[in-house]
Amino acid sequence: MLSNRLKYLFLNLVSIFLLFSITAFGQSDSYKQYSFDRKVVIVIDPGHGGSDVGKPRSKSYYKHESDLNLDIAFRLGGYLEERVKNVEVKYTRKTDRTVSLEERVNYANSVKADYFISIHCNSLSNKSYHGTQVHIQSKKFQTSYALAKQIDQDFIRAGRKSRGIRERSDRGHNLQVIQYTEMPGVLVECGFMSNAKEEAYLNSGKGQTYIASALFRAIRDFENKRPRPQADRRYPYYRVQIGSTTNPTADLKSKKIKNLKMKVDPQKEGKVYSLLVGREYEKKVADQLAKTIRKKGFKDAYVRKFDAPKPKPVTPKKVEVPAVKEAKVAVVNTTATKDTTNSSKQNDKLADLHFYRIQIMSSVDDVDLNKREFKVLGYPVFLFYDEESKNAYKYQVLVGKTYSKEEAQKILASVRQKGFPDAFIVTVLENQARKPHKQLLP
Repeated sequence: MLSNRLKYLFLNLVSIFLLFSITAFGQSDSYKQYSFDRKVVIVIDPGHGGSDVGKPRSKSYYKHESDLNLDIAFRLGGYLEERVKNVEVKYTRKTDRTVSLEERVNYANSVKADYFISIHCNSLSNKSYHGTQVHIQSKKFQTSYALAKQIDQDFIRAGRKSRGIRERSDRGHNLQVIQYTEMPGVLVECGFMSNAKEEAYLNSGKGQTYIASALFRAIRDFENKRPRPQADRRYPYYRVQIGSTTNPTADLKSKKIKNLKMKVDPQKEGKVYSLLVGREYEKKVADQLAKTIRKKGFKDAYVRKFDAPKPKPVTPKKVEVPAVKEAKVAVVNTTATKDTTNSSKQNDKLADLHFYRIQIMSSVDDVDLNKREFKVLGYPVFLFYDEESKNAYKYQVLVGKTYSKEEAQKILASVRQKGFPDAFIVTVLENQARKPHKQLLP
């Protein structure tokens, strides 16, 4: 009898919720569509910044490369944080500030990132050039190379012109942020600012959305791909020793080393510091580097090989086994336990009650819902503001409300056809709901 009453109450509650389309909104991890089977740390590196604007804008109402890189980086990070469980997104910079290449590398290494994604825009004297490029250190790094191929494919699917995947031997020089980082990494050129049409595309919300969406899909699909490619083999590597010293601080300021115009790392070995330059993964490239350095006055420069460090032995900890105490027997009222169990199960059902909405976009700034692009959708449109979000895109625009997954799929297909191709379904728990910031009712 009690069970029937609870069932009746539950159905009534569902009916009441269905009658009210304007409810508060709340998000938990249940709204995320994808989940990685491991904790994944992704460092996104918006290139340039601060005093280094990269490629300057051609018109006053456009943005410099450093600002475009930051915009695309935030969109990519936003997609990952909104749609993927078990991922942690970190940035080498979140504002327009100067960050050295060495600081970017050290940061990515210090947080032990699983992937390093450096965002840039390209430029050439040939103004007809357009499209994307993906740079890696070496095609011998199988994870980096496979990730680069996935990104290149998704750019093509997004309608972008591919300018291919380039490694060190193609460029003829290293890119420090993917040379010294210790995890799989790529440097992505999102387009050519030297091309007028492409510069306008890079400055548009549509262009940035397509680029960030393609990068998001590539990372998501690559991480979930099975079997995984073999891990990058970053050992052995080769460095050139240009000398040794007991006072590296003074020697690094010398005119001779400054004229070398290369990153010099002092490495303590015993009572002296070895002065090392370069980090190459092919012996012949390191030999050529040593030859170049000798011509610049370091006649005793030579190549050194560095193998993977040996793992430190782990000393097992002693485990203390607690003394076993005699268990006390308690008399249980089985009737009360049964009623409590049924009530608990019912509460769990109510706590799991959820509905669906369709998220069509997110924004850094407030959104005007009275625009035609929202009015033509034919469904209620809601704007939510998440003040506590670490992501810069604190405004989210969502459409409709339904308790049916099939109905949600229909709404999703409709809004995608009406100009929001990256829309996705959001699951909202009733007991974690919050009020919308704004709403548009058709």
